[in-house]
Amino acid sequence: MFNENFLLKSPLACQLYDAVKDLPVIDFHNHLTVSDLVSDRQFSNIAELWVMSDPYKHRSMRICGVPEKFITGDAAPREKFNIWAATLPKLMGNPLYHWSKLELKRIFAIEEALTPETADMIWDKCNKLLQEKSFSALNLLKRFNVIYSAPCAALNDDVTLFDKIPGNVPSLRGDDILLPTAAFTQKLAEKSNLPVNDMATFMQAVIARLDAFHAVGCRIADHSLDNGFVYRNCSDEQAEKLFAQCRSNDAALTADEKMLLASAILKKLAGEYSRRNWMLLLHIGAQRFTSSRLRAAAGPAGGFAAIGHTCDTASLAMLLNEVESSPAGLPRTVLFTLNPADHAAFSVLSGSFPGDGVKGKVQLGPAWWWCDHIFGMRDGFESAAAFGVLSQFIGMTTDSRSILSFVRHEYFRRVFCAWLAEKAANDEMPSDLEILIPLAKAVCFENASNYLGGIK
Repeated sequence: MFNENFLLKSPLACQLYDAVKDLPVIDFHNHLTVSDLVSDRQFSNIAELWVMSDPYKHRSMRICGVPEKFITGDAAPREKFNIWAATLPKLMGNPLYHWSKLELKRIFAIEEALTPETADMIWDKCNKLLQEKSFSALNLLKRFNVIYSAPCAALNDDVTLFDKIPGNVPSLRGDDILLPTAAFTQKLAEKSNLPVNDMATFMQAVIARLDAFHAVGCRIADHSLDNGFVYRNCSDEQAEKLFAQCRSNDAALTADEKMLLASAILKKLAGEYSRRNWMLLLHIGAQRFTSSRLRAAAGPAGGFAAIGHTCDTASLAMLLNEVESSPAGLPRTVLFTLNPADHAAFSVLSGSFPGDGVKGKVQLGPAWWWCDHIFGMRDGFESAAAFGVLSQFIGMTTDSRSILSFVRHEYFRRVFCAWLAEKAANDEMPSDLEILIPLAKAVCFENASNYLGGIK
């Protein structure tokens, strides 16, 4: 069932993949559960590891008519696994079909496709292996040759836990900082041991927490600029007033007032990231509010978000320019777009804010979320090459909640090598391994390593 030349349709593609397949994995943004890593969790069964916490699978099962009871409801793990086994054969053309094939092969040495007929065998074999210590959470990461993983952590989280999980450092998820509620600022005051009374003391407390993150290895901050976000110039006086109102009753702020306050705080934060030489990841364009029914049933990350409209490029350029013009300057910035129509615009924007002597200071990020498939990846490669500089592209990150999803680095490398070989076959690139192999290695590993300071 599994062909080792999967997706590699020419001898050149195979040669390129052979050159990159054993490179280490750097995953600079994911949503792994930190408690699973700290405890080095031993999963009870394959449903716990593979199905029950994966919104990608949940979404596909809903589309196929599966009742919510068997997705996020109270059905038994074996029932949920059986439903997934019945759903997967219907997903040809969806990346889940490919990912699942690779996950079963790479981790469990299972060649057979998951179907209702093979479900018993696969359930038994996987569960037996999962009882072995070599299949614990941290050992699963080792199986993928992961040398750097950056799970998201919120500003008020206990990041001292990362001292217990070598090879993993926090990536700051900063969304709740931009609209600081009373509950958030109270917790911030407790975590920082500093009073929070106004914008100045708020930023002092935030800086203290950024220092705590930096001390345990954090070098990345991530902000989600969801569908409809528009950067607004906000004076210090306006920001102070809106900060007080948000702490008092954040629901009373209008949408425009929320954008003003978020813009003011994001600009200040970007300066702090630059002072620390952190990367800033901007995830742009998610329409997170769709079905209120599913949000209530499955939570805010339940797999029902959608692609928003294209980015307001003038607004994004204003944000980058304002930060670049500030005393600390612009940090290295990676622009993720959920709407593939923005691939070209973001690639072009990478040339608008170059750093003096800095490679790829602003750049298009990896294909993300609903773009994380062959079509989306190849579209990103085309845009990075045609509108930017492909050789500076920092490659792949999973942005996933599932440990098994780290197989997507292999998937990315196969897709990229196949694409390079096609370009060479069409005389759009030289058919020369001495030229193409260094490019493949740069995109699949070296650029991310260098962007993060030389991880080896």
